[in-house]
Amino acid sequence: MPHASNPKNHRPITFLHTADWQLGKPFASISDPAKRARVQQERFEAIRRLGAVVRDRQARFVIVAGDLFNSPTPTHATISAALGAIAELGVPVFAIPGNHDHAGPDSLWEQPFFQRERARLAPQFQLLDRREPVLVGLGDRGDGPDEVILLPCPLLRRHEPDDPTAWIRDLDFDSLLGGADGSVKHLPRIVIAHGSTTTFSAGAAGQRDDDDAAVAGPANPLAANTISIDRLPLDKLDYIALGDWHGFSAAGHNAWYSGTPEFDRFPKAGQEPGHVAVVTVGRGEPPTVAQVATGRFRWIAHEASLDASLDTSASGLLDDWLTQATKPQAPGEPGFDGCLAELNLTGTVSLTGRAELDRTLESWQARLLRFDIVDAVRIAPTLDEIHDLARRPNDPIISGVAAALIERLEGRGATGAGAGEELDVIRQAIFMLHSLAHPERV
Repeated sequence: MPHASNPKNHRPITFLHTADWQLGKPFASISDPAKRARVQQERFEAIRRLGAVVRDRQARFVIVAGDLFNSPTPTHATISAALGAIAELGVPVFAIPGNHDHAGPDSLWEQPFFQRERARLAPQFQLLDRREPVLVGLGDRGDGPDEVILLPCPLLRRHEPDDPTAWIRDLDFDSLLGGADGSVKHLPRIVIAHGSTTTFSAGAAGQRDDDDAAVAGPANPLAANTISIDRLPLDKLDYIALGDWHGFSAAGHNAWYSGTPEFDRFPKAGQEPGHVAVVTVGRGEPPTVAQVATGRFRWIAHEASLDASLDTSASGLLDDWLTQATKPQAPGEPGFDGCLAELNLTGTVSLTGRAELDRTLESWQARLLRFDIVDAVRIAPTLDEIHDLARRPNDPIISGVAAALIERLEGRGATGAGAGEELDVIRQAIFMLHSLAHPERV
């Protein structure tokens, strides 16, 4: 154990704070198996990109604040791939279990396969699954102390009814880790916890890792896994590394959420997933926290209102927007094949415009990794399109049906309650006739 007089103990130290890797996440909403596999694999690539940040910022170690895995029962292949990626970081990695990969009896962390693979592939990886202070060695390399004090707050079940950081409130810091002789008093003290907080700093926004709790803002104080930062002895702590919220954000005094290093859903306004926190901290000094981008795939949300009365092509405008939005952001970065899009369409299109729009959407469905479309576009046929259907001597059935629909569309039979819905049905029927009459345009 270093002595208090060691000058290295008085210097700050730099590390990476990350969380919510959720390796093995299924992404079941992506129907194409090849695309789904690519999005899953990108989460492992994001961990490797952390290695570049470690080297660039000369970080001494990495903290993972929960949810390394998406499930308490990851496959053997996921475990091995995760440990292989961790080994490539090249520095000690300290992690706590989160709500997705919680600890406890017979948890994945206790399984013989995980234990064997960890020892073989990533001996520098250390799981902290007990709520007690830990003095961890970093090796005699780089600047700053060769040890730090970690105060892990692992989750032992998916939903903890009590604050997982409560044990720190009564901790005797004067005799911490038996260091009454002053041997550890200058070492940084870092809390690692996973959960939502009762308060957020002004302007902070996040998104919890549970899809059914994906909301922004302060968490419900009565919810599980809730952390009361203001009840901790903050003057005795140097940094609080948090996980569970997927956006990078401050969460209180010396407390931060790093967010997930790779996007995993469409973000809400003000959220900033796809980052890692680079933290420099010394005992009794305010930490400096830098936000470094690590995400590669883009999740794009867009709303468009089409107008059939305009001369310009609605599908052409939409195609132009998607083309610009999915361009590579830098040399070597993916283009549309690295984008997932959510599109909300409203407004009106003509019969021809509807066919053009469908072809455009079909193309982008094939290009993008995922394309969610809310299509509320109404058909507004032009007069020429409508009457063209009724003037087809070689198609007497189409002409006859079109004439009857035109008569109702012009109001002779579409009056009274439900008239609006009937008109929509008529317009849709006219579109179907138009498709039959002009199969080359579909």
